[in-house]
Amino acid sequence: MNGAGLSGSLTACGSLSVTTPFARLLQRRWARWLLFISFWTALGLFNAGQSYISRRVARDLPFNLVDAIVIGVVDWYLWAALVPLIYVLVRRYPLDQGNWPSSVPLHLSVGTLCTLFVLVVTVPVFQQFTHGDPLLPQTFSGMFVMHFVGGFVWYLWVYWAIVGVCHSYEYYRKYREREEKAVELEYQLSQAELRVLKMQLHPHFLFNTLNAVSALMHKDVELADSMVARLGELLRSTLDNLGAHEVTLRQELDFVRPYLEIEQARLGERLTVDWDIDPETIDLHVPNLILQPLVENAIRHGIAPHTQAGRIEIISRRVKGTLRLQVRDNGPGLSAKQKAAFKPGVGIATTRARLQQLYGADQHFEMVNFPQGGLCVTLILPARESPIPEQDQQAIEA
Repeated sequence: MNGAGLSGSLTACGSLSVTTPFARLLQRRWARWLLFISFWTALGLFNAGQSYISRRVARDLPFNLVDAIVIGVVDWYLWAALVPLIYVLVRRYPLDQGNWPSSVPLHLSVGTLCTLFVLVVTVPVFQQFTHGDPLLPQTFSGMFVMHFVGGFVWYLWVYWAIVGVCHSYEYYRKYREREEKAVELEYQLSQAELRVLKMQLHPHFLFNTLNAVSALMHKDVELADSMVARLGELLRSTLDNLGAHEVTLRQELDFVRPYLEIEQARLGERLTVDWDIDPETIDLHVPNLILQPLVENAIRHGIAPHTQAGRIEIISRRVKGTLRLQVRDNGPGLSAKQKAAFKPGVGIATTRARLQQLYGADQHFEMVNFPQGGLCVTLILPARESPIPEQDQQAIEA
């Protein structure tokens, strides 16, 4: 079903997701009009075939194919021209439970008027292309009476068929609108949860970093002063990417390095950092602030409580369309008792929640004891070189 009214309504539904080439084609206005005209033309040609066979073959009357086509399509094209009017009436006066007492009489009246209009317009056409047939009336009134008796009920059925199709389309359109609103609300809720989760990280890591700098003040003032400069770099990086849910791995590493330098200055020789970054992964996109809580957790639980030399490894690999990130430490790892009673802190819990919100089933997070000793945290993400789509980013920032 189409027409001016339906065409506009279909355009309003253009934001619906399309998954097939035919559905994508129907997003184009010219394709909808072509389908609409083709439908009514097909009905007219079918009617023309019937008329031609009836007059030329069955009754052996002079009747050429062009005349048959004109007679066959004219009344169907008239109904096609009436479709927008009928659709507007269906939208304003639907035949639902609350409106049918007033809508039914209205549609009966309009259906009668439309039928009479089609009959009046088609009578001269029939007279023009069927002259010479001794079995047909030659006057307008006679031809009108014949068409009225033979076609009035049929044309009324045509009207109600159009009304039924318009109602079906209208119910479908409203259903898709409700579906779109539900998806949009779910998306907005998801983005709100992401913003809350990310906001939890900012004060969390800043307070811990300030504590690290504060501890240095009692040992080496000059070094503490240098670390304040590193803290400034952290703050600038945080503000630069404040509205972004994703950054490149290069940006994420640039953010983590000043934090690790502060911790290295605080722990001295007790902390060594090894970077094993695959160059192919450096421009892939990762969640903003995804590594910092993992590194902080490794230092806090795997390095700081112990006196022996500690080591943290940060590893990235591109594996079969995924980005694999690992943060390893050489601490004691998790004992069986700790595993059973393990409750993730703010950093780990927030990291897991953000990954689920951003990537759903396309991500993987695990914490396991490394065979060589220590704890290994592994993140597996989609390997993407493009950030969140621009329209989604604008919605997030809004």
